[in-house]
Amino acid sequence: MIKEIEDHGIQSASEAAVPGTSEGSLVTEVPPRRAVRRAADLWRLLVSLAALVVTVLLGVATRDFARAAQQGLLTTVTALPPALRDGLVGTVQVVAVLAPVAALAVWSVRRRIDPVLRVVPAAALGALAAWALTHLALVRSRPDEWPEVSAGRDGLVQAGWPSAVYLAACAAAAVAAGPWLGSRRRRALWSLTFACAVLSVAAAGIVPLEAVAALAVGGAAGSAVLLLAGAPADRPAAQAVADALVACGIPVATLRELPPDEQIPGEGTVYRAETTAGSALAVRVLAAEDHNRDLFHRLARRTLLRHPADATAQSPLGAAEHELLMLVFAARTGARVDEPVMAYPVDGDGALVATVRKEARALSALSDEELTDHVLIGVWTSVARLQEHRLGHGALRPEHVLVEPGGDSRLSAFARAQLNAPPEVLGSDIAELLATTAVRVGPERAIACALAGLGPDLPATALPYLQPLALMGPARHEVARYDQARARAAGRSARRRTLRAGGRPSLLRDLAAEVETAGGAEAVPLAHLARFTWKSALGLVGAFLVLHLVLPQLAGFPAAVDALRDANWWWVLAVLPVTFLSQAFSTCLQWGTIPDRLPFGPTYQVQFASSFLNRITPSNVGGMALNLRYLQKTGIETGAATASVGLQSLTGAISNSVVAAVFFAWAGRHHAGAHLELPPSRYLLWAVALTLAAGGLLVLTPPGRRFLHEKIWPFLRAAGSTVAGIAADPAKVVVGVIGALGLPLVQIVGLAMSLHALGADLPFVQVGAAYMAARLIANAAPVPGGLGALEAGLIAGLTMLGVPAGAATSAVLVYRLLTFWLNVPLGALALSLVQRRGYV
Repeated sequence: MIKEIEDHGIQSASEAAVPGTSEGSLVTEVPPRRAVRRAADLWRLLVSLAALVVTVLLGVATRDFARAAQQGLLTTVTALPPALRDGLVGTVQVVAVLAPVAALAVWSVRRRIDPVLRVVPAAALGALAAWALTHLALVRSRPDEWPEVSAGRDGLVQAGWPSAVYLAACAAAAVAAGPWLGSRRRRALWSLTFACAVLSVAAAGIVPLEAVAALAVGGAAGSAVLLLAGAPADRPAAQAVADALVACGIPVATLRELPPDEQIPGEGTVYRAETTAGSALAVRVLAAEDHNRDLFHRLARRTLLRHPADATAQSPLGAAEHELLMLVFAARTGARVDEPVMAYPVDGDGALVATVRKEARALSALSDEELTDHVLIGVWTSVARLQEHRLGHGALRPEHVLVEPGGDSRLSAFARAQLNAPPEVLGSDIAELLATTAVRVGPERAIACALAGLGPDLPATALPYLQPLALMGPARHEVARYDQARARAAGRSARRRTLRAGGRPSLLRDLAAEVETAGGAEAVPLAHLARFTWKSALGLVGAFLVLHLVLPQLAGFPAAVDALRDANWWWVLAVLPVTFLSQAFSTCLQWGTIPDRLPFGPTYQVQFASSFLNRITPSNVGGMALNLRYLQKTGIETGAATASVGLQSLTGAISNSVVAAVFFAWAGRHHAGAHLELPPSRYLLWAVALTLAAGGLLVLTPPGRRFLHEKIWPFLRAAGSTVAGIAADPAKVVVGVIGALGLPLVQIVGLAMSLHALGADLPFVQVGAAYMAARLIANAAPVPGGLGALEAGLIAGLTMLGVPAGAATSAVLVYRLLTFWLNVPLGALALSLVQRRGYV
């Protein structure tokens, strides 16, 4: 390799000019450092939250065991000599007082304001969370004798200090200060915090469970503040990179770090270097941050995909050496790739990979005029060489293709490349490059260039992988934005559209059709890549439902069957259409909350499927998600679809309130035995406080403002456009009102007919009042479909209004059997049907 370096005009290590000497001086250009959100902080947050959940479960679910175990530890502590215990208490208190004061003093003298702005909020958040946790969740898991154990054992202050609240604040401060400390000081600070917790437990100042919870809360609070406000990236300095280049025999004259907008997140830091002999190099430096991001990437793929064919995770040095080796093999295939030079470790657990730098720009940076067929065919020719030798790239996107001024292209970024790659990796490579180039030039031209460069057979291997899960995150988001833009453009081109179920613009579907048409390939089914499907997820939810919610309800089924034997079957049969009419009114409600015209049949089927999901998910979350997916698949923009679903929920809530108020007022003139109490005002105050706090975070923090600008405002604009389009069409408003009011009224009619079938006559207005009161109670219960809560409320309300308890119970059971449980098999069948037809 040294011989190759010398061939490129790069001097050997013995001839290198050491920076700072009289023979040569290093010139470095580094842009100002910016605060970033680090993967290490996210890892720490997840681990801390997991530890906190386990601790709280131990303290709440196994309260007696936790109290007994901690009592045994306290018994051991009381056996220690009093002098030793007093010494432990005093030591902990001295450290707890001096350590924070010393740290703040040092930072104040050095005028380091950034760490102070992270440490103080983190400590406050940790203290607040720990106080709430210890006083609400863990207070009953404390041993009964704990306060008396520390009586008379005081150090500088009372023996119960430092408390769990103070310990959590210290732990949060230690985490928040970490990015500004060296590795030794960081480890020393954490060791000190952990030692204080252990000594406090040993001196019986804190019970063990609260000490663990305090450390977990502190870790979570400090990590959350760092993720929200950002912290310096943990990467090698430019001088360390230059020293590594000199150490491996490359004398560097200048080293310039590319600006942030030219860096690719998660793929290291790229430098442009020039040697003393005038050779140009591209140096990519990998650090622990890149390794952590790669671990998240692999974890996500292992969670989502059944068989992710990823290369083995490696340290930064291993990743650099792997990429260098892959570049060598790729060049041997005949593909045009970056010319490798060296891989070498960098001080600070980093590594670099150096390649020969030639003047070039990324394919993604070219203008539409520069993106010629010659360029695209050249790229596909290099890809064909890799495919022939079964070398998978793993991240084949335009930003990893470099185009020289003459139009020649070469491939780069082989960090995820694999030798003897399996078919899914090779097919996904072609699918990803097809999708990302088609975003720029359209499906027809993208396929034509691919056929010219790959030949007639290779494009067909991508057909099973032309699906979102087969694409890497950036490519998947780019395709989604392209499809959304097409849907938005289609919506603007026509004031009123007649939508087709499953007719949303799909670039991947268009590419597959073009491969089959232009390439003469046969249609093949998509590969089964997802680890979790609707069926598996619903199976898990259904198992939970059966175990915890449904089985207790089965006790009432024999009573319902007995009631049916004595019922008037004509009236029972009259209740059956209520289920089908309810879905018709739901269809009308959805029609009335979208400006475009939806087909009745598919929409009606989706409403049945949504009713099934609402039976197994609380607060109708499953049904709303399915409706959102259905609207998106018809070609409605995501913001407009979300606004439509939200408008459905709001309209339903308003209509329920109106119907309830009418029935309560009407029934109140004849029966004054029931009263509705509003929730205490303190809950409203808490809700207002939390809303103001969330608004403050969105407005005052840079991530919050970015979220407002990129997510909230586009959504509000789409929602406003949707509402304006509906308001401009009176027919839509009428249909929506009919659907919203018809839903509760048809249920009241079904309940009244069930009562009449069991021989219990009650005025219709009182039936409506009882139903709406029970519905309000059931909506507040966190169970799917108000299961159990609605039945109890109906029976109590009907009994209060004079219906005999036996008749009320039987009528409610018959009503729920025909309007709730009948929806389960019908809705499951509808869900399977709309999935097969591609509506969702």
